[in-house]
Amino acid sequence: MHPEPHDSAFYRTIIEHLVDDCPWDSINGDVRPSRVAATAADPTAVAELQLTHLLTDAELYCQLPGPGDGSAAHLVLYQGLDHALDGTGEPSDDGFVETLSAAHETIASVHESEYVTPVADPTIILEAHVPHSYTESKLYSMMTAISATALRVQRLHGELRTTVNAVSNVESDGGHRRSPLVFESSVESACQR
Repeated sequence: MHPEPHDSAFYRTIIEHLVDDCPWDSINGDVRPSRVAATAADPTAVAELQLTHLLTDAELYCQLPGPGDGSAAHLVLYQGLDHALDGTGEPSDDGFVETLSAAHETIASVHESEYVTPVADPTIILEAHVPHSYTESKLYSMMTAISATALRVQRLHGELRTTVNAVSNVESDGGHRRSPLVFESSVESACQR
């Protein structure tokens, strides 16, 4: 049996599961479950917790309790391929962003658990809502699904970067593998045929 939904111990247990069960840590490196739980237990406040995945570039934003949806916690997994795709730029005409968004949603769907909802977006991968009547096994399943999703998206992004770098002929340090003269002579000879 869980403590009352607005009890500090209730939220502390959720927070401990978020950071202890899978490789997540606070973005600023200092998770203080007692402080976050005390804020969450205040009926006039919403506590926020920002986590980073230790093996990927994913970030997990948590609000306790979930504002407006009646859940004990609302979680959003962010893992954009490039910060330029976070909605601040113009959409592309080639459909790449839409295809990437669909791939993110597919990956999240494969690892879906009861509290997780996949999202088709270039940066937001999934959302999760933890009900007040959560079970520890379902919370663990949720965090396992979120971590597995973050790992698979990281692999997808790595594969895309490798492909794009190979096509654009740019090394990881920003240098070019071939000199511009070699490239220009290749273009000239191809055009002369």
